[in-house]
Amino acid sequence: RKAVELTKGSILVLAGAGSGKTRVLTFRILHILYKKLATPSQILAVTFTNKAANEMKSRIAKLINLPVDRMWVGTFHSLSLRILRQHYDEVGLKKNFLIIDTDDQLKLIKKICDQEKIDTKDISPKFFSSAIDNLKNKGVFANELKPNKYRNHDEELRKVYKIYQEELLRINCVDFGDLILLCIKLFKENESVKKYYQNLFHYILVDEYQDINFVQQKWLEYLYKGHKNICCVGDDDQSIYGWRGAEVKNILSFEKDFIGAKVVRLEQNYRSTPHILGA
Repeated sequence: RKAVELTKGSILVLAGAGSGKTRVLTFRILHILYKKLATPSQILAVTFTNKAANEMKSRIAKLINLPVDRMWVGTFHSLSLRILRQHYDEVGLKKNFLIIDTDDQLKLIKKICDQEKIDTKDISPKFFSSAIDNLKNKGVFANELKPNKYRNHDEELRKVYKIYQEELLRINCVDFGDLILLCIKLFKENESVKKYYQNLFHYILVDEYQDINFVQQKWLEYLYKGHKNICCVGDDDQSIYGWRGAEVKNILSFEKDFIGAKVVRLEQNYRSTPHILGA
C-alpha cells in the first residue's frame, strides 16, 4: 500500500521474486488516475521487454476499463522511437526512417570493412557490431570516441563506427542502440523539446530497474527533471543483463541520483509454494 500511495518524489521499491512488482506499478497508475493527480497521457511507464510492457498495458486496461493508447507504456526503445517519430528532423533523419535489424547491420559493417580493406577473417563484423552496441549503451557517439590503446582493434573500431553512422544517416536508418542515444542527443541539444517532455510526464514508473544500462539511466534523468516524481521497482538480486550493459549500481546509487529518495521493501514471495521457498 505504501509503495502505491507514496506518489510524490522519488521512490525505490526493492521487491523480491513473486512479491507483486507489476501489481504495485499497475495499482500505482490506477491510484494516480483515480485521485486525478494526472491524466493517462501524463504518465510514463517504462519496462524492459515488450512482453512486460504488453502485460502491464493489459492489466491497466482491465483495471481502469479504458483503452490505454494515450498512455506512454512501453520499453525504453519503443518509447524513444515514439519520440523520434515526432522529432526526426532535429537529429538529422527524414520522415519515414527505418530500423535496421542485426543481419542488415552485419551486411553494412562487412561492406564498410571491404571498402576500408579491413580483413573480416581477422576481425569479424560481429566484433564491430557488438563493440558499437556497447559504446551506444555507454552513451558514446561516434564523433566522441577517443583513441584508447588498451581497446581491442581500436583504430579499426573508430574508423568503422564513424563510417557506419554516416552510412546509416545517408540511407535514413537507425539501429536499436540509436533509438535511445538519439533521444539523449535530442534532449541535450534542443531545450524546447526537452522541456516539453519534462512537463508532459508528471509521473514516471520504471519496472525491472536493476536491468537498465547507463544510457537508459541518462534518458530517465532527463525526463525526471520536470516534475521529479519517479518510482523505480527492481531487485538487485535479479540483475541478469550485465552482458548488455545493465548496471546494478543504478539501484545502489538511487538515493544519490534522485532527490529525497524513499525506499520501500517488498520481501514476501506470494508466487512460489512453501516447498520451493524452503529450498
